[in-house]
Amino acid sequence: MKRIMTMMFLSFVAATAMGCGPQEKPAELVQLEQLRNSDESAAINVAAPEAYKACTDLTEKAIDAWQDGEQAKARTYAALGQRQYATAQAQAKMRDAQSRQQKAEAEIQDLTLKMDTLKAKQTGLEKSIDLMKANIANSDLANVENRIQMAMTEREKAVGVEAPLTQKAAFDAAEAKLKTAGELSARGQRDQAGAAAEEARMLFIQAYDAAKPAYDQKQASAQSAERQKALFSEAQSIVGPDYVVTDMKSVVIILASAFEKGKSDILPVKLDALRRVAELAKKYPDAAISIEGYTQRSTKHDFEVSQRRCDATRDYLISQGIDYKRMMTTGKGKENLRYDEKQKANRAKNDRVEISITLQ
Repeated sequence: MKRIMTMMFLSFVAATAMGCGPQEKPAELVQLEQLRNSDESAAINVAAPEAYKACTDLTEKAIDAWQDGEQAKARTYAALGQRQYATAQAQAKMRDAQSRQQKAEAEIQDLTLKMDTLKAKQTGLEKSIDLMKANIANSDLANVENRIQMAMTEREKAVGVEAPLTQKAAFDAAEAKLKTAGELSARGQRDQAGAAAEEARMLFIQAYDAAKPAYDQKQASAQSAERQKALFSEAQSIVGPDYVVTDMKSVVIILASAFEKGKSDILPVKLDALRRVAELAKKYPDAAISIEGYTQRSTKHDFEVSQRRCDATRDYLISQGIDYKRMMTTGKGKENLRYDEKQKANRAKNDRVEISITLQ
């Protein structure tokens, strides 16, 4: 009997000793650490430091929870860390793509400049050839009236791209040649009039070619500004003018007081506004959508809550027909309080998401 009691005691001591050791590291945390130790991790940290820092914070929280024996909390933080790592990875890829695009655009611009230079040389050569032909052409072939009309046609085209304003010297030179052609024609000097009219035509073409790029850019900028203005106005009609801001690149819709404190379920009273935001996004299918989640200052687990709010907003927009590939989400926690919480009425406003729509 005494021997049996001794064995039971030793078994109890062994079991107690085993229980005091650290529990097995959760698979989610192991996977998160593998991601952070990968070859691309350092590059992601450089390209998307804010999102990567959020991942780092979540990793530290997961490790602390695991060491404290809180397995469920450790798994939650680790899973959020994996999602934040994916967000940072996506941001890094996007910025890399933007960098490549800028490089490609610079190369295109350089090639365009070279092409314009060659075109100007070609135009100069063609002008010289045309003038030589005009000087030796038979008066019957000169057809002065026709050449003057052709010059007038090119003049109208140059006027249409604002050449008199942006290429004044070239345009004025063409006008002077056209006037000379008319005077020579009136005196019966048909050969000289035809040559002057042809030179005027070529000068008008040069003025047109030089003015058109700036004119096209001006028109494109005007159209872009009009689209931005229309988007801003439509967004104001959804949530009111006090809840829409713009930085001339994006229109930001602030869905304030959209959640109960510490929760991520969208309040029913805000669903109609969010549905209308989805309809607005459909009108601009080329626009990128960024969703940032926030909490009021006293919220616990603010990053986790704010990320869930982003995800809930994104999922609702997806349910309304918005392609998930257009959207990015970032939980900001209690950072960047938009409303001063010294006034109690403002605190709930900071339980919000901000939806940025950026036209391409």
